Amino acid sequence: MDRVRTGIKGFDEQVEGGLPKGFNILLTGLPGTGKTIFGQQFLYNNAKQGKPGVYVSLDMSDEIFREQGGQFGWDIEALEKENLLSIVKIPLNRNKISIFDTIEEEVAHIKAENMVFDSLAAFAINIEQFAVPLIYDEKVARILSTSNLGDKERFYEGKSKKRLTYLAINHLSNLKTTNLLITDHVSEDNNATIDGVSEYVSDGVVQMFDTLVGAKRVRTMTVLKMRNTNHSPYVHGFDITKEGIVVQPAEAVYQ
Repeated sequence: MDRVRTGIKGFDEQVEGGLPKGFNILLTGLPGTGKTIFGQQFLYNNAKQGKPGVYVSLDMSDEIFREQGGQFGWDIEALEKENLLSIVKIPLNRNKISIFDTIEEEVAHIKAENMVFDSLAAFAINIEQFAVPLIYDEKVARILSTSNLGDKERFYEGKSKKRLTYLAINHLSNLKTTNLLITDHVSEDNNATIDGVSEYVSDGVVQMFDTLVGAKRVRTMTVLKMRNTNHSPYVHGFDITKEGIVVQPAEAVYQ
């Protein structure tokens, strides 16, 4: 299986050398655990290797994204000028918009190989503002449609948030990019995510934690699942350094 290295020190070894190419990988954790940094580092490291990526944001402005990268010495703007990195900011003040056309156009424009969607949690909270296509394949449209053949403007009109999230993740799979889908963890129940469905739909799940141990907060992560991958079963500590995230060997957590 082809794999895409994140370039994050200590992480790729956990997943047989990298993320499976073309998969949807869910990155979940409470606010402040480092999810956006992880996604940004993944895009930056690959862009520096000549592999373009798109950052889709519902939460963060372009300026803050660039500033955050600058804290780690990452020149985001330089990569944007070379069409190796693109930031797509999704507005949350419009009603019934289809964000997928915009994402598809930008992926095609820079011939992106990777994408980060930040975040599914914001998508779930504002889900009534979005229109999610039901049919995006003309062959399927011809088979299933009884009128207006080839119509590409069919959208899910129900009110199920889980159904909408399910459709959104499956739609992103059609991009053929390797996708990191960021979302929030819910600590008070057994779900890995705030929407309660994305952990089942995604091909892989990486959980990030920020736990208070005595008087110190300790950051850890674990690979909950990764299809077609013999992944690490351990909890790994990690630090956010001046160069970005650095993952420690599993043994360091238990010392």
